Amino acid sequence: MYKKTLCSEEQQVSRLIKTIAFFWCITKIWSYKTWVTDRLYPVIPPADFLKYVPDFLHVFLFGFSVLALLVLLFVKANRLLLISLFLSELLSCSLDTVRWQPWEYMYMCFLLIIVINLHRPKRILMLGHLFLVSVYFFSGLHKLSRGFLSSIWMNMVLMDFFGLSMEAILRYKLYFIGLLIPFTEILLAVLLFISQSKKKISYLLILTHISILIFIGPFGIQYNSVVWPWNLAMISILIVVYAKPVEPISREFFITNSYWVVLWFVLPVLSFFGSWYQYFSFNLYSGKGEQMYIYFSEKEKELRPYFEPGSGNRNKNEPYIILQNWAMKEIRSAPVPETEMHREIAISLRRRYHKRIVRIMLYNPQTGKITEL
Repeated sequence: MYKKTLCSEEQQVSRLIKTIAFFWCITKIWSYKTWVTDRLYPVIPPADFLKYVPDFLHVFLFGFSVLALLVLLFVKANRLLLISLFLSELLSCSLDTVRWQPWEYMYMCFLLIIVINLHRPKRILMLGHLFLVSVYFFSGLHKLSRGFLSSIWMNMVLMDFFGLSMEAILRYKLYFIGLLIPFTEILLAVLLFISQSKKKISYLLILTHISILIFIGPFGIQYNSVVWPWNLAMISILIVVYAKPVEPISREFFITNSYWVVLWFVLPVLSFFGSWYQYFSFNLYSGKGEQMYIYFSEKEKELRPYFEPGSGNRNKNEPYIILQNWAMKEIRSAPVPETEMHREIAISLRRRYHKRIVRIMLYNPQTGKITEL
């Protein structure tokens, strides 16, 4: 009986690895310009000396990772291959800060869990479960903001998706109904942790991902296409992890794996005080990030596809680019929502375009504050 159970857990982990490899590979290929330097969007390494890394290394790391992920789809995972993939991704992300996308961070965490516990499938599944609790809990917590209600719920959901007018929103008092979304996400995260019926809770979470895909997918507002496969990956991961009952997590398990607890449950709290990265805390679709506006004296020829429609027309305002929209169009990834990253991008753009840039502004939609960089 024990061998049968162990075999089943090994099969679960094998499916988990192949699921992650499949969707990770698709996402990297879809957002390939995020991983190379042949692009207009600035490459911002975390340290100055990394600016001199040759371009071919970026391409090599991208190609190696894609190849490793493809191999994982067809062969049994071994620690050497998994470690090589992890180091390749870590080095690639260290060459450009925009590569630390939330989906990249999640896949990296899962990969490290598997590398450390390759021959302990039960622990992999337990840690995977704990990680999912953290993802949904902090994702919901970050949405408890005015930014989420105005930018995401009102503008994107009610107006863009459902086509409602501001008059209808006010008449039917729909604005604060949006708070049901973060409260539901937090509740499901808590239930996923404490409930005896984790599989049933996972079905509800799967429904949330299906709803997200309907909302932002090709039949919805067609927004942020790079996270479409991520939502499909989350559905598949939930199915795999909760295919069998997950045991309650003991105090001993918490102590033994305290470093994961710190990474997933302690450090994300610091993100609310600006002391930990937002994407590492799954601050997703919260409407809290600052928006960067880049104003030019005239439309730069190479950047023409990324200027906002109508900007720079005669008798109108100066032509400008919104960094978020530029990133989504060119590299199919969102800018990292950290002020220091925005400052580095501003420095890079001023160095490249000199006086043709009139000004660069940061706008905080929550406070209405405008900062010139």
